[in-house]
Amino acid sequence: MSYYNIMLKKTFIFLLILNLLSSCGYTPMYSSNKMIKFNISKLDLKGDWELNNFLKSSIKRYSSDDESKKYQIMITTNYNEKSITKDASGNTTNFEFIIEAEVDVAFEDKNKKYFFKESFIMQNFTSELDKANYERSNKNNIANIIIDKLMMQLSRVE
Repeated sequence: MSYYNIMLKKTFIFLLILNLLSSCGYTPMYSSNKMIKFNISKLDLKGDWELNNFLKSSIKRYSSDDESKKYQIMITTNYNEKSITKDASGNTTNFEFIIEAEVDVAFEDKNKKYFFKESFIMQNFTSELDKANYERSNKNNIANIIIDKLMMQLSRVE
């Protein structure tokens, strides 16, 4: 066999494998999650005010008045801050923040209840402003996670 034939075979095999892998139909699991739309006719929020505002703005991404699926959602949130480690002088060095959300969903004749619990650990900052900004950012991120999980659950309800 000549060098030309070997290179031709290798190129053909490479292109064949590339073609098979590119058309295998892989899609990320949450890629279609942004396309889910619901008509949320009633939204009640109780609990932590700041967390509830993040949840409300996050859930608006999925809300559409045009959809036939009408949901009534009640979310009760609980936000706890706990000291988990202290230094020798008794000052807190690490905090654990626990966010719990109990979600009651009414859809047609069905009622579903979901419970979500997320937590994060944060080292103490020297500046209270840095601590507040970091805590606020994490609340926003966790609110987005909770709403994404809720939307995945609601997309399964029929």
